[in-house]
Amino acid sequence: MRFFLLNVSVFLGVFTLAQKDVFEAEGIGLREIDRKARVMSSPKIIEPKRLENLPPQKPIVLVSETKIAYDSIEAASVSLEKLIDKLYPFYLKLGMGSTLMPLGELYVNSTRKSSAYYGLHVKHLSFFGDIKNREKQTLAPASFDKTNVGITFKNIGSTYDFGGSIDYLNDGFHYYGLINPSANKDSIAQRYHTVQSTFQFGTKKSDSAAFNMDAQIYFRSTTTDNPFVDSLSLWKPKEQAFTLSAMGKKRSGNDLFYGAFGLRYNGYQYGILDSTLQVGDSGLIRKNTIIDLHPGVRSSFLDQKLTLDAGFNISIDAHEKTRAYFFPKVSVQYTLVEDMVIPFVNLEGEVRQNSLYALYAQNPFIQTNIALFNEIRPYQIQLGVKGLLSNKINYQIKGVFAKRNNVALFITDTLLSSGNRFQVRYDSMNYACIEGNVSYELNKKIKLDFIGRFNSYEMLHEAKAWNLPQWDFTLRGVYNLYDKLIAKLSLDMAFNRYAEVFKPGENVVQINNQYAYAMGSIIDGNLGFEYRYNTRYSGFLNINNFVSQRYLRYYNYPVMPIQIVAGITVKF
Repeated sequence: MRFFLLNVSVFLGVFTLAQKDVFEAEGIGLREIDRKARVMSSPKIIEPKRLENLPPQKPIVLVSETKIAYDSIEAASVSLEKLIDKLYPFYLKLGMGSTLMPLGELYVNSTRKSSAYYGLHVKHLSFFGDIKNREKQTLAPASFDKTNVGITFKNIGSTYDFGGSIDYLNDGFHYYGLINPSANKDSIAQRYHTVQSTFQFGTKKSDSAAFNMDAQIYFRSTTTDNPFVDSLSLWKPKEQAFTLSAMGKKRSGNDLFYGAFGLRYNGYQYGILDSTLQVGDSGLIRKNTIIDLHPGVRSSFLDQKLTLDAGFNISIDAHEKTRAYFFPKVSVQYTLVEDMVIPFVNLEGEVRQNSLYALYAQNPFIQTNIALFNEIRPYQIQLGVKGLLSNKINYQIKGVFAKRNNVALFITDTLLSSGNRFQVRYDSMNYACIEGNVSYELNKKIKLDFIGRFNSYEMLHEAKAWNLPQWDFTLRGVYNLYDKLIAKLSLDMAFNRYAEVFKPGENVVQINNQYAYAMGSIIDGNLGFEYRYNTRYSGFLNINNFVSQRYLRYYNYPVMPIQIVAGITVKF
């Protein structure tokens, strides 16, 4: 019965919960509760049993013990780079020579600026002593002074550069090649004034295939002081020169195509045209224009081991007559063993424009009334080998073979002077030269350069190539001790030089009805020392011509013997 009632109750409960409406129901049933026995005793405390002599137990560790280990850390290495030296806008050099030779030099430059540069340079050197020949005979007054003033500027852009310079040269000296110490100084004095200016422009587009160009304009004016006699003020030289040159280039793959154009003008005038001052001294006017065209291409092959530069020169020389010259221009070099062995061959030719300024730069003791003819070089061949023997030594050995027409040679003038001036005579020659040079550099502390040449001249008319050496050697050396002490050495030697004379005598030989005087060897050694107290102050000591040889620079023109020059330099 109770089971039946229970089932009914469960069913009704479930049915009731399942309905949305709520209702109540009452039921009657029998509920019995079991009776429990009551504990009659009172509660009491029971002492726990003492545990004795139990072994100690390791406490339970719920978390692992943390251990700290220290690893060694290597000290950081710091690279200390030397900061760029501070630039000072002014540099001054002052000195005095043992033979009354003061010198001074001043530089004024802009400090670091990435887009522009400008500078001023002033240099002066003078001499107030006497010069003696090898027989210790005092020559005519030999004082000189030379002052140069130059201004330069340059603007550097991202795709182009332009700049220029202006220079003025004041060069005064005496024709001292006479054994006459009491000669009138003014009668043998000469002073050249030269003004030069240059303007340059160039593009530098970063794209290697873009077209870039460089152009330059050059102007020069040269003249001298008036002659010793005031009435002859018109009988002095005047020369103006103008040069325009431009080159464009464009790269295509491994080929670089280029083309150059040049215009050279030189105008020289002496005295009054169609007038004669005395025998051998007549008025002269020489105007010369040369137009140059030079196209070519430079290519590389065989993984850039073989380089070829091929083109040609066309020069149109408008002088007394207009002539056109064609010169091939080819250069080939091949790298055999890395950069150790590089054989090369060059073939070229050119027209060299002669001028009073160029000849005076070679020999200042020339007459100022000279005929000017351009030197023509139909061909010049160079072949040799160059390369690196190590990262410290490089070398070059080459042979040069050339044909040269209208080569200017200096001959002692006995018509308009007392043998202390030179005239210019032109001749043709076959020229050959064997040259070797080697350079050594060690950590920018030691640097040595040596050049040796053997020259051969086969003249068309002259017995000798006057004043030109058969052998010449050059040695240069620099030693830098911690940028504190700088030592420099230069040694120039030349042998087998001859000058034309007009009568027999000591050291004179007759060749093809001409008298050749053996001028002897040149051994000119110079030592220089500089001690840098700091980056701003230094002192220097130069010993010039320490061999003290009074060799002949030109016939009748010995040089000064040993000279000692000392001074200081300051940056501020």
